[in-house]
Amino acid sequence: MNKNEKIAKELLGKIEPVWTKEPNTIYELRVALPKFQHEINVFFEWHKAGKSTISRAVKSYESSQQDDVLEAVDILQRNYHLHANVN
Repeated sequence: MNKNEKIAKELLGKIEPVWTKEPNTIYELRVALPKFQHEINVFFEWHKAGKSTISRAVKSYESSQQDDVLEAVDILQRNYHLHANVN
């Protein structure tokens, strides 16, 4: 298991308890990239139609791990059809 897969497995383990896959609910992984040398923050967000968005901080990573985190998010998108927003 390489570093990207390890990060993807770690993120999945943290979001699975709140990812209940309810109908009419939109789930999204949001990655906040640093503008300077700060940490990369990963959030899990979900909302039902007509209700406010709920956001939970999942994990923070060092900015030096940016490529690994982005590849891990790509793995989650491909394997679990989880929408991701990188900004």
